[in-house]
Amino acid sequence: MKLYFIETKNTDPRLRALYQKAFPEKERIPFYELDILPGSHFYGVYKDPHANEFVGLLDILDYKQICQVRYLATEESCRGQGIGSKILDWIKENRKDSVIVIDVESDSVPCDNLDQRISRKQFYYRNGFCASEDSYQWHGDAFDLLTANGTLKKGEYVQLWKELFVLLKERQSAQNYL
Repeated sequence: MKLYFIETKNTDPRLRALYQKAFPEKERIPFYELDILPGSHFYGVYKDPHANEFVGLLDILDYKQICQVRYLATEESCRGQGIGSKILDWIKENRKDSVIVIDVESDSVPCDNLDQRISRKQFYYRNGFCASEDSYQWHGDAFDLLTANGTLKKGEYVQLWKELFVLLKERQSAQNYL
């Protein structure tokens, strides 16, 4: 099965619906802000774009040889067909020179969805990702970092986001000035 990745500006309503359904509200940024950071790429994923066979979404952020997979989801009706693995293969093929980072909810803290967290982490391990020594807290939850195509140094992920927030503030200041 071949997949097609179409970079978009969030215009397909199926993208918004899947985004809202697949990710808890506290883990989502506003949909219209998905492409606001430098290096942001938002894709609709299709089996056949001509037949409009939508199967998923992918949001990645490229910055300084790091490719962070911020959001990856497949349509519920398409799960279990290997689509998620094919999306990860596409990322690894198209970002060969970058360390690919995925953050997942930690399975080492008390939670209501422990089985789901373990299953999600195992999926990434089966697809060539390894545990990183880095983790972080966000909106009251703990996240572990997994990597492929290399590793991150301790603290490198947090530094990446500090730099990105500075760039974002500078961009917003420049727009306000104009």
